[in-house]
Amino acid sequence: MELRTVNTFLHIAELHSFSRTARQLGYSQSAVSSQIAQLEAELGTPLFDRVGKTVRLTDAGQTFLGYARTLLETAQQAQAALQPAQQVRGSLRIALADSVCSTFLPGLLQRYHARCPQVELVLHTASTDEMLQLLSTNQVDLVYTLDQPLLQPTLVLAADVPEPVCFIAPPQHPLAQESALPLDILPRQEFLLTERGMSYRDALDQCMAAHGLAIHPYLELGSAALLCQMVEQGMGLSFLPEYIVRSALAEGRLARLNVPDCTVMMHRQLFYHRDKWVTPQMNVFIELVRQGTQIK
Repeated sequence: MELRTVNTFLHIAELHSFSRTARQLGYSQSAVSSQIAQLEAELGTPLFDRVGKTVRLTDAGQTFLGYARTLLETAQQAQAALQPAQQVRGSLRIALADSVCSTFLPGLLQRYHARCPQVELVLHTASTDEMLQLLSTNQVDLVYTLDQPLLQPTLVLAADVPEPVCFIAPPQHPLAQESALPLDILPRQEFLLTERGMSYRDALDQCMAAHGLAIHPYLELGSAALLCQMVEQGMGLSFLPEYIVRSALAEGRLARLNVPDCTVMMHRQLFYHRDKWVTPQMNVFIELVRQGTQIK
């Protein structure tokens, strides 16, 4: 049983297509069909059902899938043990939330590039729903979200960090002097918020709606980092992940508002698809994210 044949099997299981697998691996379609026929002969059972243009794993193929992943992962680990990480090549496609991108990505990418200088990185910022769609269609290898805990059978959780979200104000704002604020005072304030559809903005709207209230911001913006700067300049209040504003709070450039009736906790999570062959370049990124989590 050749590793390249096992690799071909895994790609077909992921892409549900012999032709797309051939294009991605640089083989002819007949070569892909020949490899699978040889593998099925060795195992003594069909691995795929081919009905028209649809390709699906048989029960035997589903059983072999776990063993195939283990085979390739073991081979990768052996290869990694025999050569330095910087020799890892290929590409790594990541979809991530804007707030994760602006805060954690610069240092993370610097460490990654030092480890894997020959890997091409392709990044997409998107909403959680968009990221999961990209992952399910194999357009990205990893997603790095900030959202409510995502527990789906098709996802493998590689890292999970709870992240509180907080109300912030300029230090000179009258509300910054209050020890605690009632929820009904917020709709009367000028707010700058992230766009609807972003996880923590939706959580805020849901919390307010549960109390029969609503905040109508005079400005909506996709960039959490830019909102932080605008609040520092006295343009209004906002609701942002604590990690975005932590340094500004510590330096007194922002004040945190205590609103006991609205506490929101998001989770910064790194995922890949359960049917995805975990490449060496993915493994390095996952390792670095986990290291950063431990440091935090």
